[in-house]
Amino acid sequence: MTTPLPDGYVDYLTARDAQRADAVAQFLGRLTDRERTLIREAAVMGYVQGRRHPRDEEHPKDSAVLRLVVDAALAIPDLYPAVAAVEEQVTTTKLEHFVVVRQPDGTWEQASSSSTDTAYIQRQLARMQANNPDWECRINWLATIRTTGPIPRIVPAPA
Repeated sequence: MTTPLPDGYVDYLTARDAQRADAVAQFLGRLTDRERTLIREAAVMGYVQGRRHPRDEEHPKDSAVLRLVVDAALAIPDLYPAVAAVEEQVTTTKLEHFVVVRQPDGTWEQASSSSTDTAYIQRQLARMQANNPDWECRINWLATIRTTGPIPRIVPAPA
């Protein structure tokens, strides 16, 4: 015989379920179509691999699960096109440095050109500090990541 839960507790659990569902929807809403599809494909294949795992065996570590999931998704590229498309993509990173100066309102504004040559930017900073000893200066950086390749067939988000 089971005792029914108090109404207040049921209401609390129902509200928490709705909050968690909303948090998931907000998270997925912040992702690009590509990111959402990659997560979807990996989650589906992770579930499939988990269902296939023998119940009497110890579950593998996260890194082993990751390799199993990626291997399985790559083996069936027509079902996991976003994962498969990564094979054909090229990602490059460009790191640039530049000098910034603190403005009277407390914000920082770029005060030099950008360069990948850190020695050049350090000379720019030293020159700026020598010519303007009252200015507060520092070096900032910007990393630009570019991914190019074929556009994968992306599964649209559910309506």
